[in-house]
Amino acid sequence: MSDNNASVYTDLVEFLKSPRADLCKAAVDATASVTDQSGMEKLIKYGAVGPLCKLINRPECSGEAVDALLRLSSEVPTFCSQAATDMTEAGMVTRVLEVVLAKDKDAKYVDSALALLVNTTRTEAGAVAMLGPDGSERPVPLLTRFLAPVPTGEVDKWQNVAGVLMNLTQVEGGRQFVTRISTGVLEKLLPQLRSDNVVRRRGVAGVVKNICFTKESSFWLLHEIGILKHLLYPLAGPEELDLDDRVGMDPELWLDGPDKVREPDSQVRLLLVEAILLLLASGRNSREHIRKHRAYVILKFADMVEESEQIGEKINECVQFLRRDEEGTEEGSSDR
Repeated sequence: MSDNNASVYTDLVEFLKSPRADLCKAAVDATASVTDQSGMEKLIKYGAVGPLCKLINRPECSGEAVDALLRLSSEVPTFCSQAATDMTEAGMVTRVLEVVLAKDKDAKYVDSALALLVNTTRTEAGAVAMLGPDGSERPVPLLTRFLAPVPTGEVDKWQNVAGVLMNLTQVEGGRQFVTRISTGVLEKLLPQLRSDNVVRRRGVAGVVKNICFTKESSFWLLHEIGILKHLLYPLAGPEELDLDDRVGMDPELWLDGPDKVREPDSQVRLLLVEAILLLLASGRNSREHIRKHRAYVILKFADMVEESEQIGEKINECVQFLRRDEEGTEEGSSDR
């Protein structure tokens, strides 16, 4: 549908609002046929997102509506934020929770609906809506399903919860939800950094990076949670370490020996290195702890084989932080 006439798009939006199932289905199919950037921008501009949101609960066109919304909120860079805002205002968070938590939902549909929730929660308003007004308990049902073992051979339909959690931790309420000591959410999430599923690893790595922004949490993260080994383990490789290199290092980082496989996904590696960098920047005590536990050794070998220039630069920043105090920098000057 390449017609530039605004009436084409306004009429289509009106058909999306029709109470007649056949008209709605035809309108959703027509919306799905719009794949060029200009056409998708016009769909967003003329208000297609809101009506599409209401159709994800309609059995005759729910899957098609979700797919159309995914494209509009992912593939139109100049309007993604507007699409996310429109979805939030249309109650997308509530609608997605209703459908994905219902029994006997198709795994592919649940996966796509949760991907839509990831796009919705990229904005602050969407994240706040997902956290809910009741002390951040709204994400708990999703978290519970995300943490449950995935049956062998089945689609991992809850994988995108990781992306939702990453988005939530961009706001204060989300960071509080993950780091609340009484619930132990963070401790339950950290093993996902070793999941076979890269979507899970990316999301949880993003969660960890986001909570490391809070300097006041660094002591708790390093000394009580023991987060450093979780950050370093994926960055460790098969290199043989000298006995001197192992002194102070968590044995888990070298016990796998030549069988150890370094994290293959560059996005995960970047997030983990950035998290370490944030902890190093949080203060001298944090740097002393990280230095004592031989993070430099893991970072050094990781840098030797790193193909990403961006990650290499971040590793170098980490190394500069680790060297700074050793070279006699005045107290506090490296925290500026």
